[in-house]
Amino acid sequence: MSEQQSEQKKSLMHVFTAHEEDMVFEEPYNVSGRRIFPWPGAVEEPFWGGAWVDVAPGETSTAHHHDENEMFFITEGSGVMRIGEETRRVRAGETVFITPYQDHDLTNDGETRLRFVTIWWGGAEAIARERAKWASVFEIDDPSGPVNSRVVAGVSV
Repeated sequence: MSEQQSEQKKSLMHVFTAHEEDMVFEEPYNVSGRRIFPWPGAVEEPFWGGAWVDVAPGETSTAHHHDENEMFFITEGSGVMRIGEETRRVRAGETVFITPYQDHDLTNDGETRLRFVTIWWGGAEAIARERAKWASVFEIDDPSGPVNSRVVAGVSV
C-alpha cells in the first residue's frame, strides 16, 4: 500500500470523544458539554447541531426555549424532564422530543451523572444558512429575502 493510500485509509474514520476531560462547563445552561460541530477535518457545520451533555448529580439544566426542534437521547443516569408544565421521569435508553418554543429543563436527582446526546435542527439561523448555500450553488438570489423577513403559519422564516 502506498503512503498516499495509507493516508486516505486513515482519513476514513473520524472519532469524536466526549470523555470527562473533553467536557466544558457551559454556565448559561448549568451543564458540562461538548458540541460536536464544527468538527475540524471531518464535518463542516451542518444544518443541525449536536452535543454530548452531562447534568451533575443534584443539578438542573437552565430552563430555556428556542426556535429549533430538539431531541435528547439519554445514555446514562436518570432524572426528571420538564417541558412546559409537563414532567416525566427519564432514564438511559429513552429519547425525548422537544418542539420549538417549549420551555424545558432536565433535573438529575440521582447520585451519578445524567448524560445525554442532544440533536437540534430547523431553527431560523440554520434555515438561512441552508438557503444561502443553495442560492450560491445555483447562483440565484434568495427570493424570500433575509431571514425573519416574512411569516409563514405564525413562524418567522
